[in-house]
Amino acid sequence: MYMLKITSLIMATVLLSSCSTTVEELYQKVAAKPSVVNNEESVVAADSSRFESQEYNGNYVRKDGGQSSALQMATAELKNTGVQFVLYFSYDGSEIDEAATQAIIKHANFMRDNPSLNLRLEGHADERGTREYNLALGENRALAVKEVLGLYDLNSRVEVISFGEETPLIQAHDESAWGKNRRVEFIYQ
Repeated sequence: MYMLKITSLIMATVLLSSCSTTVEELYQKVAAKPSVVNNEESVVAADSSRFESQEYNGNYVRKDGGQSSALQMATAELKNTGVQFVLYFSYDGSEIDEAATQAIIKHANFMRDNPSLNLRLEGHADERGTREYNLALGENRALAVKEVLGLYDLNSRVEVISFGEETPLIQAHDESAWGKNRRVEFIYQ
């Protein structure tokens, strides 16, 4: 009986240790990779544009007579400048390219000039891969965006959430749809 318990314990240890290698390999696959941004000075100097400060405190009447919240007014102003509110990623990737970096910098400038606004970054993945893997991948994509925003000392105002594959933008099962589902969305609060 004693030998049976020891044998069972040894087998369980071996089994668990082999599982941890698999989990570790999965973690390494989706772990956050360094972004394109290597030098804080060059990123900050890359775009010195400013958005006029809009410390909105309450509701305002629109031209059509309806009420518009301060948040809606501020984000509408940002959208009018052509800033992207969705960044797309390559398959299995969370790297930030130069164009995405420039878009993120515009959001950082907007947040810096509007200190009452907070930002939620929603990370998404396409349907390929396990649920857990896609949740981690969506989170890593959002964290990569947050890393660039952190260069502007905005970390305390940025929340990251991952939806993985749970909320696809397009329901089709082809590369075109998958490309639109691999994204990070900027949601101001």
